[in-house]
Amino acid sequence: MLQEHRREVLEEMNSLELNKEDMDREKLYKQWFALLAVAIPAKRMRMLIEDFGHAKTIFDCSEGAIKNCRYLDENNIAEILNARKRGLPVNQAERWEADNICFVSIEDEAYPVRLKNLEDRPYALWYKGNLPDEGIPTVGIIGARNCSDYGRRSAAYFGKELAKAGVSVISGMAVGIDGLSQGACLKEGGKSYGLLGSGPDVIYPRANEDLYRSLIQRGGVISEFLPGTPAIANHFPMRNRLISAFSDVLLVIEARERSGTFITVGYALEQGKDVYALPGRIDDALSAGCNRLIRDGAGIAACADDILFELEGRMQAHREIIKSDGLSMGERIRQEKKKNKREKENDNIIHDKDPLNNMIFRILRDHERDPEEMMVFIRDNEKAPEDLTLPLLMGRLMELELEDRVCCHGGMYYLPDV
Repeated sequence: MLQEHRREVLEEMNSLELNKEDMDREKLYKQWFALLAVAIPAKRMRMLIEDFGHAKTIFDCSEGAIKNCRYLDENNIAEILNARKRGLPVNQAERWEADNICFVSIEDEAYPVRLKNLEDRPYALWYKGNLPDEGIPTVGIIGARNCSDYGRRSAAYFGKELAKAGVSVISGMAVGIDGLSQGACLKEGGKSYGLLGSGPDVIYPRANEDLYRSLIQRGGVISEFLPGTPAIANHFPMRNRLISAFSDVLLVIEARERSGTFITVGYALEQGKDVYALPGRIDDALSAGCNRLIRDGAGIAACADDILFELEGRMQAHREIIKSDGLSMGERIRQEKKKNKREKENDNIIHDKDPLNNMIFRILRDHERDPEEMMVFIRDNEKAPEDLTLPLLMGRLMELELEDRVCCHGGMYYLPDV
């Protein structure tokens, strides 16, 4: 009996080891694909995953299958084929693990729910420490680097009070308002997360090295850029969209009339987030941007309770994250609508006497697409009109939009909910 029990234990241990090997190899395929983000735009990366399903499939498929992706140009195709010849990034993955750099891709359940509705969501995130807890409210705090005493005191006040209330602070780890609010949050025992314009292992700015290390211990530093990537100017607008995406509410503390802070504000508004601003003196240039935001309809953040009151309503819905599938209530409702729409196949929308309209409806049934992507799918159909050009397709899309049979937002077409 004892020997049999021992054999069962050994078999179970071997099985666990094999499962771990499979999981590690699966992760390597995803990391291999993530390395392509340097050369291939995020939108095309997303289309590849939509078409092939998994990074492993892209690695294993025939060369012809890659070349048939008409949304890829010659350089993109060459990058993928060369990357396949180089093989999986085994040595790099070992270095990342040794440096405690974590990885999550959009194929993983752990991919942040807050990013799933972003049209330009990154395929992968690299981070040290942890990702924000989906069930804990977050406030993004941004503002001037060269801030006043009033700004410094206010950043520390909001960071501290939000931490007391159990709210996580999201920011960019920059000198000034960002770093001050994050430092105050951590000092009070709260959690804070820094979104970086560099790789997760690159400390920028160097002046905030202590903050960087504290964030890793009591929150996290997160980036869509590969480990080792230096901080360069055009990375920061991309980083800013993730600051707003990770934030349930965005708070601006001191900003000039023409400030880079407004890039993040713009993203927040596009993403449907509420923006609050700290009011300031009318003769203070550092408050001109905040006062303008308030004039244009932003909420007034005179104290932490103003933010906490807003969060209470937002988090009521956010706490209903579905434990089984990791989707927020809003995402679940949206997917349910799509499912119902597909099942009903409303005759007025899905079925049409015009063959081109039918092709358009079929293409848009499961995914939103831009006209160029649609042309690729239509040309692959043997029943496609031979004389169809992109201008003619765009004209037809405009007609269908005027008839409320398709919708358009940001250049992407999709079917209306039924």
